[in-house]
Amino acid sequence: MGKLLKVLGWLFGMLVVLIIAAIILVPMFVDLNDHKERIIHEVKKATGRDLTITGELGLSVFPRFALELNGLSLSNAAGFEAAQFAAVKHAQVEVNMIPLLFSQRLEADTLEIDGLTLNLAKSKQGATNWDDMLGAQKGDKGVQTPASGGDGAEAGLMAFTIGGVTIKDARVVWDDQSTGERYEVANLNLETGEIVPGRSVDISFNTELDSRKPQLKGKLGLTGRLMVDEEHGLILLDDLSLESEVSGEGLPEQGVKGELQANLRYDQANDALDVKDLNLSSGELVVKGWFDGLSLTTDPQLNGQLRVEKFSPREWLKTFDLPVPETADPKVLDALELSADFKAGTDQVEFSKLLLKLDQTVVKGDFELISLAQPAYIFDLNVDSINLDRYLPPPSTGSSGAGGGAKNAGGNEELIPVEPLRKLRLDGRLLVDSLIVNQLHAEAVMLKVRSRDGKLTVDQEIGRFYDGLTKGSVNLDVTGKTPKMTINQSLSRILAGPLLMDLMGKDTLLGSGSLNLNLASQGGSVNQIKRTLSGDLDFDFRDGAVKGFNLAKMIRETRAKLSGEAVAITNEPEQTDFSELSGKATIVNGLVNNQQLLAKSPYLRVNGSGKANLVQEDLDYTIRPVIVSTPKGQGGQGLEELVGVPIPVRIHGSWSDPQFSIQLAKILEEQQKAKLKEKLDSKVEEKLQEKVPEDLENKLKDKFKKLF
Repeated sequence: MGKLLKVLGWLFGMLVVLIIAAIILVPMFVDLNDHKERIIHEVKKATGRDLTITGELGLSVFPRFALELNGLSLSNAAGFEAAQFAAVKHAQVEVNMIPLLFSQRLEADTLEIDGLTLNLAKSKQGATNWDDMLGAQKGDKGVQTPASGGDGAEAGLMAFTIGGVTIKDARVVWDDQSTGERYEVANLNLETGEIVPGRSVDISFNTELDSRKPQLKGKLGLTGRLMVDEEHGLILLDDLSLESEVSGEGLPEQGVKGELQANLRYDQANDALDVKDLNLSSGELVVKGWFDGLSLTTDPQLNGQLRVEKFSPREWLKTFDLPVPETADPKVLDALELSADFKAGTDQVEFSKLLLKLDQTVVKGDFELISLAQPAYIFDLNVDSINLDRYLPPPSTGSSGAGGGAKNAGGNEELIPVEPLRKLRLDGRLLVDSLIVNQLHAEAVMLKVRSRDGKLTVDQEIGRFYDGLTKGSVNLDVTGKTPKMTINQSLSRILAGPLLMDLMGKDTLLGSGSLNLNLASQGGSVNQIKRTLSGDLDFDFRDGAVKGFNLAKMIRETRAKLSGEAVAITNEPEQTDFSELSGKATIVNGLVNNQQLLAKSPYLRVNGSGKANLVQEDLDYTIRPVIVSTPKGQGGQGLEELVGVPIPVRIHGSWSDPQFSIQLAKILEEQQKAKLKEKLDSKVEEKLQEKVPEDLENKLKDKFKKLF
């Protein structure tokens, strides 16, 4: 047994000596440069490609295996634009052979690659420029993949150490002719520290990016510490710092800069990713948070928290030369901050515990986006107070009052975005404590919005609206060629004066009352909506006034002029008071027809009828006031002789400047005729009683009556 061991020891020693001798002698008698043609031939035989070697090849074996390559390039596949598939200016690696032979430990110096070029492409037919090199490996059932574990694992390296990896001036191109996409990574540089299993390694990476579709250019830089824990299947990337700068299509001319910092942990066994200490910044915009992900390679599911630090959106947009929205109040968009928990999958994003602060407004609630291909939005939001007028564009020059000019020179612009509404899927609720929009004030506002398949419904209820309340709904149908809209609205106990002042800039009607609307229209522009507007409305107001004219004063002044009397000068307000004002109207194709107008005051009873044209914004209306008493109230004195007489008053012309005309002359003429007739009747009766028998007297009276 001892002799056998000696023999085996001697044989092993001889083998070692022969291996060492071969390692020493081979580089002395073999020069790779003498075999370039054979190497080129073998590459051609194996790949069908042409290998070009313009530089020197270096090889040494002992005590360190060193391989140096210079000026290598491999031709591209036929039919592709680039001449080269791959090329490298310089590559070098050195390995310490003694630890590799006797301890199964790989000890290598820094791997250096300089001037690497790789042109990857796909043709219009879908073939890539590396398909031909796959050969039998592509779908070859005879090719066996070594099983993991067992003896194969034990035969591997016990340990390895690499001094580092250095890649300089690399370039990678992806050109997809089937889609028109082209991406280029140029000036790629990578440098790592010493690579030892179980230890972290410092990495530094930077490159330039260029895209043709979309047209973008950028720079990217990355630093961090990477560790691969094979025993536990973990990949750790700590102190990650990623800096980017992108410019091009849709971005400001000088580009947008950003920086990302985080700590990453990837669990291969569970296909899980943890991202901690996330910090994403771009100018004043800073986003912080964390998230974890499961099933990343099969069905990614993310869960985390994000927080946008307080910043000024207006100043941030200016920093990157982006357009700042023109707002009525130049002080808005000054402060924004946001926080939320989120969950995300491949086709869904959900934000909960949402907290948004914009200037003086606070928004809380939940928001969900379902299906990225055909988005559906679900939300439940609460807003404390917001003045939307501050965020809307400033009023156009020349508009008068809150309601603008009386006649709109335009009105043909599309008001309803048909195509976006056809695709919109929406289901949400919005509660607003206090709202100002178009100078209208509302409190305790609730909106419910639903939209699907081109049909939009908005239900609203306002608990406090000019001392009253309002509720109703708007339905919009854009499934057909022409949009269709219906409006059902009821207002109760509304103060008309403040409402009209905020809405139109004129409080033409005072009082408290109700208004009900049931309307329908077709069309996408303001003018089309006006022309097709149809439906009905009714109103009932109490204890108020119609401003702009004093009906009693107009009657009194007209009477004085017709009688040749002096017109009394008074300081009465230009308004007509009423205790009740009610009416009903129908609307057909933009023409309002009101045949039931009733108004009451202590001294007047008024009924009226007429029409108003919504398209032309004019009206033709007749009211018939009847004086029922003549107290010293609102100009009642001096009209005693007109008590009980209907007095037609015509109102016509444009809404902004209506004209009034009182048909009082004919009434006074009729009154004079009536008085004359009364006197004649009295005289005739006296004479007849004196000289004419009673039966003849009656006949003569009838004749006089017919005369007048």
